[in-house]
Amino acid sequence: MNILAFIPARGGSKGIPGKNLYQIAGNPLLFYTIDLAKKIDKNVIPFLSTDDNEIKAYGRSLGLIDDYLRPKELASDSSATIDAVMHALEWFQKSGEVEFDTILLLQPTSPIRILTEVQNAIHRFKESKMESLVSVTLMREHPFECIKSVEDSWSFLEKPNKKVTGRQGYTGNYYFLDGSFYLATVEFLKNNKAFVVEGKTHLFESKLRYSIDIDELEDMEIAECILERKLKI
Repeated sequence: MNILAFIPARGGSKGIPGKNLYQIAGNPLLFYTIDLAKKIDKNVIPFLSTDDNEIKAYGRSLGLIDDYLRPKELASDSSATIDAVMHALEWFQKSGEVEFDTILLLQPTSPIRILTEVQNAIHRFKESKMESLVSVTLMREHPFECIKSVEDSWSFLEKPNKKVTGRQGYTGNYYFLDGSFYLATVEFLKNNKAFVVEGKTHLFESKLRYSIDIDELEDMEIAECILERKLKI
């Protein structure tokens, strides 16, 4: 099984200008994803998809030396990642290089990962002959305490079957897609045009206590604190 570790890192970012090269805990944000991708397995090939020459140059400095550059029409705020993935696969096919049957999506905005979890997920994916697997983390805010508001009314997302007096009595397993990784066969992506499909995608529970998907500067600051703590261990 040849796996393409697809790392999407376009140049434009409204929330945090230059986000992918923003310095965090001593390195550009992008460093943490490329560094992990290179350590996963010899059959996992890191690949940087960017439209930005500065980001491309940084990728080359870390050993990603192909000449691929994502078209600008696939790098706008409204562009879908799946379209960029498909374009990259077509590029590989035309270039006659390695043929991939599986895509591992690693978003630079989720720099806090556990290498062994990604490796274990790939092993489970192979052994169980899965088509789609996604990383999830237990919700810190239980749905019994989450509220949906519609105009002047509101309701809890979920309600217990019987009265509970504390969190120890909360039941059910509730997760959120933490953005750490998405894994799917090329065939699955072609058929579904998505990495995650309800009823088809399997869940891999991460043991991370805090999972960050960076969108704002405050997210960057929180991620930096966690990364600096990890670097000291």
